[in-house]
Amino acid sequence: MRKLKTFLNPVNLYSDSFWGKVPVILTSLCSFAFLCSCSEGKMVISSVGYQSIRTSFLQPDAKENKIPDEAEIILAYTVGINGELGVGISNNTDEIMVIDQAMSFFINDGQSISYYDPTIRTQTITNTSSKTKGGSVNLGAVNDVLNIGGRIGSVLNRINVGGSRTVGTSIENTTITADEPRISIGPRGSGTMSKTFTITGVGQDYLSDRTISSTYSFQTSPSRFSVCISYSLDGGQNFKKIVTDFYVNSSHVFPVTRKGMVNESLRKIYKAKSDALNENLWILHFNNNVPGSNSSIVNGYLYDYQ
Repeated sequence: MRKLKTFLNPVNLYSDSFWGKVPVILTSLCSFAFLCSCSEGKMVISSVGYQSIRTSFLQPDAKENKIPDEAEIILAYTVGINGELGVGISNNTDEIMVIDQAMSFFINDGQSISYYDPTIRTQTITNTSSKTKGGSVNLGAVNDVLNIGGRIGSVLNRINVGGSRTVGTSIENTTITADEPRISIGPRGSGTMSKTFTITGVGQDYLSDRTISSTYSFQTSPSRFSVCISYSLDGGQNFKKIVTDFYVNSSHVFPVTRKGMVNESLRKIYKAKSDALNENLWILHFNNNVPGSNSSIVNGYLYDYQ
């Protein structure tokens, strides 16, 4: 049972909570502008898109750690710029917690996918060059930015979203990868599910060149998804489950109608959704003509407990 009594109050562009986040946003935008200036050729931003995600129940203020002491399991959910859903788990008991990945699922777009994949994969690399592209982001950065401590902060520090691709110097270097059907988390410890899944209709590809300005309820949202986690506190003899339902509650994309006037599109987003930066989890994307550019900002997380 969820006992969520403290809810976030929506804010507008003139509230203290909004302006408290402005330095974070400006820092991200300045970094984005710097990357634009360093790109080969001329970057042209054709549209600006925004998307926010909620749970089916209202989220309390995690900074105040409104989680009851009797909660057994705490889940923190994060999303990458391409819609990759990461799940962090905190064991809030003095017992060893067993997570059954074969009985844990990501449900999206009518499909139920188990977190356990029995396929054993073998990869052999024989290249003689070395180059790494991309990288992963540890979402403890969100923790640092928002000054989130306590149980939620410790879970976020465990989650990585994104990845890198490396071609390394090797002579028949073989890597064998296999999933574990069950994972264990020690008393008062934390960990993550073994993989991320991409959410349909979420991320920068969905916020490409188009024009849309819509707000949705859970019932009307075009993108709803769920996560079911099965856990045991008696060595795997008996399992409980916690199911978290999510939905995209707003999507806004506005074209840049005049050359270089990106701020106009941003203003349209904020006018359409005055509490845009007060959502617990949101994505802001600058659609442009430079492939692979770092042109999206993801902020926040969602959590659940039982």
